[in-house]
Amino acid sequence: MGGSGKIIGKGTWLDKVAYEILERERRLGRGFEVIRTESGLGASGIPHIGSLADCVRAYGVKLSLEVQGQPAEYIAFSDDMDGLRKVPSGLPESLREYLGHPVSSIPDPYSCHSSYGDHMSYMLRDALDRCGIEYMFYSATESYRRGIFNEQIEKIMLNAARVGEIIKEELGQDKYTEVLPYFPVCSACGKIYSTIAYEYEPQTRKILYRCGGTSIKGYEVEGCGYVGEADYSKGEGKLSWKVEFAARWAALKIGFEAYGKDIADSVKVNDRISDQILNYHHPYHVRYEMFLDRGGRKISKSAGNVFTPQLWLRYGTPQSLLLLMFKRIVGARIVTPDDIPTYMDELDRLEDVYFGRRKVEDEKELFKLKGLYEYCWLLKPPGSLGS
Repeated sequence: MGGSGKIIGKGTWLDKVAYEILERERRLGRGFEVIRTESGLGASGIPHIGSLADCVRAYGVKLSLEVQGQPAEYIAFSDDMDGLRKVPSGLPESLREYLGHPVSSIPDPYSCHSSYGDHMSYMLRDALDRCGIEYMFYSATESYRRGIFNEQIEKIMLNAARVGEIIKEELGQDKYTEVLPYFPVCSACGKIYSTIAYEYEPQTRKILYRCGGTSIKGYEVEGCGYVGEADYSKGEGKLSWKVEFAARWAALKIGFEAYGKDIADSVKVNDRISDQILNYHHPYHVRYEMFLDRGGRKISKSAGNVFTPQLWLRYGTPQSLLLLMFKRIVGARIVTPDDIPTYMDELDRLEDVYFGRRKVEDEKELFKLKGLYEYCWLLKPPGSLGS
């Protein structure tokens, strides 16, 4: 519903989000010819249903922006510069020797891709391709090497004291009042999270560091003791999560990104960094709940309860999987392979509604259900039953 009470777009939550994005952009006066939506592709473990949902929903918003007359693009950004924090359940223990290394520099345990990170990114991209999602792909490793974030890194480093205060105000963490929010890759041992960046040299674009080890969410990353310098313009490190979202938004001109409640604090900090340090109004957000397993635990890449998109697509259609993602965004949901027939049946009922074989008396509900069906087909529904 728009401000006038009229049905907007195709009457779904996607259309409401797209409408609010457009209204916000009008107020901001940025005048983007193309509005970009974005989602991250985690590359540290096997992608699951929740990983795909983040991408699919960002693409759905992109489609709805276009329905409402706004050219749009969707960016899928692989976080393949992240370090490996633990060996995910089911993967070879031989990966343990690479703990703390960027996943893009770890050999692929399956020996079919250029790196561990490339393999994990491929699995999610495969699911996107099979679902018909169109995207612009960015690799964090390549983006840093190409200097896409150079301007943003420089601003963050020059304003590191203020950045540290913002992080402290939002999260109560003192760490970044003492060190820079940047992780160089140690040129001696190859680890990333073990390094501590302590000084920035603007003239040379160098960041001085020592490989002293650290603790991240209870995980101890041992350092080798090396002291060196990293050239951020050559991709010799990455920004901390406390500021990296903001750099991406500003550099890529992102207008929308959803987030899960598990990273709400990081998003709040990045919003302020984007607004106050990078002078880029942060993107419009919606917050979503997690997909849970039968025991009520969050489906996780590292917890061993992964339900992959590939497993769903072995038994169900891409449209039934998209229905799972597009049906709603609020509320946590338990999802197991046993639910696949349920969504297949629901898709059949939506098809009957769409083609007039099932009657829905409420006009707005009918409009919404037809719109949902069209989004499940990425706005290219079959021309007739059985086609």
